[in-house]
Amino acid sequence: MKKFTFVLLLLSSFTFSQTIVNHNTGTLTVSLFNNGYIGHNFDATQGNGVVFGSSPDAMFTAGLMFGDNVRGVNGMVGSFVQGTPQLPIIADLQNVTPFTPFTSDPNFNQITEVVMNDGLAPLQYGVTIRQKSYSNTSDKFVILTYRLTNNSSNTYSNFRVGIFADWDVGAAAYLNNRRGMDIPRNLVYQYLQGTQDPNYYGIVALSGLTGGTSTDIFPGTTTTIRNEIYLLINSIYDSTSSTRLGDFRSFVGSGPYTLSPGASLDVAFAIVVGTNLADLQSSADVAALKYNNFILPVELTSFTASVDLNGNVVLNWTTATEINNHGFEVERRSISTEYIPIGFVKGFGTTSEIKSYTFTDRNLEPGKFFYRLKQIDFNGVHEYSNEIEVEVSPVSAFSLSQNYPNPFNPSTIISWQSPISGWQTLKVYDMLGNEVATLVDEFKPAGSYNAEFTANNLSSGIYYYKLQIGSFVETKKMMLVK
Repeated sequence: MKKFTFVLLLLSSFTFSQTIVNHNTGTLTVSLFNNGYIGHNFDATQGNGVVFGSSPDAMFTAGLMFGDNVRGVNGMVGSFVQGTPQLPIIADLQNVTPFTPFTSDPNFNQITEVVMNDGLAPLQYGVTIRQKSYSNTSDKFVILTYRLTNNSSNTYSNFRVGIFADWDVGAAAYLNNRRGMDIPRNLVYQYLQGTQDPNYYGIVALSGLTGGTSTDIFPGTTTTIRNEIYLLINSIYDSTSSTRLGDFRSFVGSGPYTLSPGASLDVAFAIVVGTNLADLQSSADVAALKYNNFILPVELTSFTASVDLNGNVVLNWTTATEINNHGFEVERRSISTEYIPIGFVKGFGTTSEIKSYTFTDRNLEPGKFFYRLKQIDFNGVHEYSNEIEVEVSPVSAFSLSQNYPNPFNPSTIISWQSPISGWQTLKVYDMLGNEVATLVDEFKPAGSYNAEFTANNLSSGIYYYKLQIGSFVETKKMMLVK
């Protein structure tokens, strides 16, 4: 095992109890831990690493990392501090919920997820990370997806998410490793000059490679390492393949993102292997194809709320991509109540086209309201959007809106608002002044209202609707066309 002498950066509350799952495709085995580590635990007593075929374990240690340019990265970053037991340089993540049992779908026969947070970090971002991993028989890759949710009150700009990988291709022959980067494929890889392991190993940034390198110089000191690692996943360094031998470590980053309070972002990577460089590149291509076709989540690009002239809250949202999207349950809460479902909008299933949605929440009392979307897959799996806030102001004036649609057949909606409580009447007349319908004739509190007028038994022509509330009277014209 490699030894490195660094000052310890861990919290005293760290625990060595860990839960592991082993993805095994029959070709590739990858061990994942419930705290974000990949490969082995800290003293290499747990985990199978990354094993391709009959070759030796090629992964010394790897893990998730994330952060901004102010605080630097949190996460799980080796190599190890020498001592008893061996300890990682950065170990910030702790388990929140255990791994789920493996499930399957038509495209993957090993799917599991686990939830963690950065509660062991000296300076926490306050994020929750849901890791979901996918593999299938004979695949030469394992896909890792991460949903990071900001539970703090801070907005993080220039936020990046990455993978640290300390490959030891050829096991004890790690000093004879070579490195390479395939920028068009978002791939950073290593291989061995020697006979112990002829294969190639890499990490693909499925959400885009915007920063990274392979280096045999471990960055930083105990006070600068988090920021120096951030710099390594912020920009591409030394993108050319190198014949120089060394003990390399890969830093792979995606971003930058802006992570607002309550918001989530989805980032994905794949561990890929191949018998040679061309085979590795083919594995990377297939992993990207399967991610884009079968895993890429519903990408919500906007979610806004506004109040119309009638005091109704109009919600609008847009998606860039959708995978197996059954639809959106719209939920609302007030300052003093919990979220309740108020409607459902059907999704478009699977699409890579931009789709726009709208939902109107009517007849609200004045006050502050909060909304979120519950996106539901066809298999029942769901995710929540970020929360948005809107304030409905008290009605300040009488108004009677033009009916919609107009012309109409056979029904239309008439909306109005009143700043006072009182007896309200809304009636419909024909051109001769004959009353043909009474839509409202009752006492109502101040507020915004609407009523539906259906004219199944009336002939085409011009009709009038009249609203009376105390001394306020207003009449508008509408047209029925059959």
